[in-house]
Amino acid sequence: MDDERARRMIGRRFHGGHILVGGELIRADLVVDGDTITDVIADPDEVGPFDTSDVDCSDLLIAPGFIDLQCNGANGVDITTEPDRILDVAIELPRFGVTSFLPTVVTATASTRAAAITAMSALAEQTEHTLGSRRAATPLGLHLEGPMISRDHLGAHVPRFAAEPESLLDEIDTWVASGVVSLVTLAPELAHAIDVVGRLVAAGIVVSAGHTAMTPSDFAAARAAGLSYVTHLFNAMAPFGHRSPGPIGAVLADDSITVGVICDGIHVDPVAVDMAWRSLGRQRLSLVSDASPALGAPYGRYRIGGIEIVHDDTGVRTVDGVLAGSSLPLDQAVRNLMTFTGCSLADALATVTTTPADLLGLADRGRIHSGARADLTILDQAGNLRHTVIAGETAWTS
Repeated sequence: MDDERARRMIGRRFHGGHILVGGELIRADLVVDGDTITDVIADPDEVGPFDTSDVDCSDLLIAPGFIDLQCNGANGVDITTEPDRILDVAIELPRFGVTSFLPTVVTATASTRAAAITAMSALAEQTEHTLGSRRAATPLGLHLEGPMISRDHLGAHVPRFAAEPESLLDEIDTWVASGVVSLVTLAPELAHAIDVVGRLVAAGIVVSAGHTAMTPSDFAAARAAGLSYVTHLFNAMAPFGHRSPGPIGAVLADDSITVGVICDGIHVDPVAVDMAWRSLGRQRLSLVSDASPALGAPYGRYRIGGIEIVHDDTGVRTVDGVLAGSSLPLDQAVRNLMTFTGCSLADALATVTTTPADLLGLADRGRIHSGARADLTILDQAGNLRHTVIAGETAWTS
């Protein structure tokens, strides 16, 4: 063994498993020093005996930590109305394999968004995110889902808070200046929306089409301005028609857009999930939880963005029966995708690791390689989560 390899091997070793590298599962050991991956050892026999701090991963798979681009809450907490409790949500997410996420704020008042920016700015100054002695998932930046959305496709968003882009130009400047807004969902067909897309993209903010009735020409204009994502395909958007393809047709006919899907079998029928998978594949389909405060919580009544919701065996809905987020664990979404499409576990894992990381331009997450952050999920062969590791520390274990 050369001196450089020996130097990199100082640290904790995850041995005996298969590691997801470059989209393939390979037999290898993983070495972590502090919060960083230092080596992937494809020939473990050369490295000698194990240390007592090493982790036996025999018969298990090691993948990057999951990244959730759309999480509204968990365990009874609504991020929109209680942004000062983002960490209370973050502490629950490792048990679902999530190591980083975008706290999502639905359509609300300007003061609500300002409070979320203030809370996220404080979190962004922290190098580690913990609650007590527990390691939390990392909040990467806000996802503002609205308020520039179609009033005809509100879903569970409050109608009176929907706004036209022209009325938000000054506020948008504050989003850009804050540096903590990572993704904005809007309806491209609204007046002046294309100009807003360009402004946000120029500032490094990912822009997504959602809650929309956009035509293919609206979509094309938004793509030209830099739009790169679609929020929960099929949900809260105009339906597909063979003479009026609308948002769904425009998106599935595009050859490079990244698309979010809520894969719980409630928001989208499994056949439609399979159709999207066949059109998009692992490099463009992004599984999201769209989790509400009902995630990880018992059946009952909660609130999201000022609306009362009911969590029962039919899902999460408003009192009028409109779907209002989910209670979907992201690791369950991965297993559902395998069931609905017949895809491999390696392909399904890409939708919650490399695909969202690529969308956000993250080089240190979503992949396993030397120098990457040691955010990991350890699973069995069926995709059941066994351990979640954040910054080299075990955050959750079964």
